[in-house]
Amino acid sequence: MALNLKLKRNCLRDFQRWFERKNGRKPLLIRGARQTGKTTAIRMFAEECGLKLVELNMEKQWGFTSLIGSNDPCKVIEAIEFELNCDIDPKTTLLFFDEVQAAPPLLALLRYFYEETPEYAVAATGSLLEFSLAAPEFSLPVGRLELYHLGPFSFEEFMAATDNARALEYVCSFSLDADVPDVVHTKLLKLARLYSIVGGMPESVAACRATGSLRDVERIKAGIIETFILDFNKYGAKSNPLLLKKIFGALPVLAGRKVVYSNIDPQVRSKDLATSFDQLCLAKVVSKVFHSAANGIPLAAEKNDRFFKPLLLDVGLLLTQTHLNPIDVENADDLNLVNNGSLAEQFIGQQMYGMLPHYRDPELYYWAREKRGASAEVDYLWVDEHARIVPVEVKSGKTGSLRSLQTIMQEKGFKQAVRFNSDKPSVLRECRQTPKGKVEYRLVSLPHYLVLQLNRLIAGVTN
Repeated sequence: MALNLKLKRNCLRDFQRWFERKNGRKPLLIRGARQTGKTTAIRMFAEECGLKLVELNMEKQWGFTSLIGSNDPCKVIEAIEFELNCDIDPKTTLLFFDEVQAAPPLLALLRYFYEETPEYAVAATGSLLEFSLAAPEFSLPVGRLELYHLGPFSFEEFMAATDNARALEYVCSFSLDADVPDVVHTKLLKLARLYSIVGGMPESVAACRATGSLRDVERIKAGIIETFILDFNKYGAKSNPLLLKKIFGALPVLAGRKVVYSNIDPQVRSKDLATSFDQLCLAKVVSKVFHSAANGIPLAAEKNDRFFKPLLLDVGLLLTQTHLNPIDVENADDLNLVNNGSLAEQFIGQQMYGMLPHYRDPELYYWAREKRGASAEVDYLWVDEHARIVPVEVKSGKTGSLRSLQTIMQEKGFKQAVRFNSDKPSVLRECRQTPKGKVEYRLVSLPHYLVLQLNRLIAGVTN
């Protein structure tokens, strides 16, 4: 099945703003996991803006590569023009280096494009790029590149790609003081479940749009997973493909839980498992959701590197890895109850991760207290537009069952919290008397389909 559908991404607007920047435009380095659509996005951007795209796949043999080490962008551009028999006009041309991991010295050359020839629009990306950036012999030209992290399609991008513009418009304009009609709520919940099945990998989204066949979607996702596994041999000489495969296979079980390496394989040294886990993070196959004490911002100031939960790249891939039946998920009454809630937690975490600034390495956080007989854990911590810490739970049931949320609200004195479930939106003023005192805060309950509107919807919350 050939999938040539052009599915628009929100990143195209960001790329246009980058291109139109008159002063201080830096070379654009797009980072992200394999098959998240980095190359396609650049091609679409050039086409939409009417730019001439000069695309150079650095896995091929080019004559100009011998000049890269000169750190002279003018010479390199001139050599490319001769080799391709083309003109590179800085006003109308986008110079695009793809698969730059095959030529790491080119990354160092990018700083000189910024310093000496800033009039040229230069973009670069590659597969497994993070391994080149993490190499000890390589130093990223900090301050001379514009970094952009591109992940899978978000839920709202998915709605647009699958011709659900009316649903998307409703979500983007929804106000907390409005009632959601039953028919609308049912439709949007169904779309959220469908996204949890299909995920956000561009090829699986294209298959969903083209045929609507979940069998086609599952076949494509299985192929993507196999590609990730085959990549393990490309992680470098110090990688252990067997350990990488062991951890990768354990990710569905680890999802939403604190990682304890001895639970993965007690026969393997934790240090070796940690090294392999970090390599999967470099490949962007998984990310770490770090523990933070949440006593203030930035949350990273109290990050505990040894305590983290895994956030997988994509909810659709997680579903395939867990061998869940897509039909069962499609017909589920409550996404929070599927696979003990791990699918819903991944759905919410993935969208929140994508909401973080694209120009730096995204990091999510959670909170936990580990005391015998009094342990507590909150799924995520969010910092809103007013620089307030907002605890976020992904949980079904009555508000009285949110004991961990009540614990953190009392201990930290937060005045607002968010709970994602499958119910209609609601805002409640929680006021409870506990053995340690009164707990009072505002709880905003949102259905999963409103996650990307989180900042907007809680912007009006006052302490």
